[in-house]
Amino acid sequence: MKRYETLFIVQSELPSEDITAIIDRYSKIITDMKGTVLKVERWGKRKLAYLIRKQARGFYILIDFAGRREIVAEVERILKFDDKVLKYMSLRLSDSITAEEIEKELAGTQKADTPPTSIIPAQPITTTTTTTTSATSEATTEG
Repeated sequence: MKRYETLFIVQSELPSEDITAIIDRYSKIITDMKGTVLKVERWGKRKLAYLIRKQARGFYILIDFAGRREIVAEVERILKFDDKVLKYMSLRLSDSITAEEIEKELAGTQKADTPPTSIIPAQPITTTTTTTTSATSEATTEG
């Protein structure tokens, strides 16, 4: 298996239910083709560098997964025909990933999703002021 990430931009005016449905659709395609979704990140609405299909803003979504090249080809094929998707790009992150690395990544993702059990209060910041005097020396030139 290889590790890939696919970043795609959908129309910014879509309701959150539609965005969730889009994410679920592509995650299901990956898992149905024996791939593993490692991470899904919603980057949110951002201004585009240039107009894409007369849109100035888009909602960015990143899917990090492990699988075969055929999965990437299928996901990109479907992204190409989806009218809600403005732009997409897939990258291969590593040539090989083991089952242990996948489990470790999934455990790290689940740990990051859980809130901390206790919050440590911040220490007050104490500032000390020091004054330095600088002696100016005049340069003498002999002439």
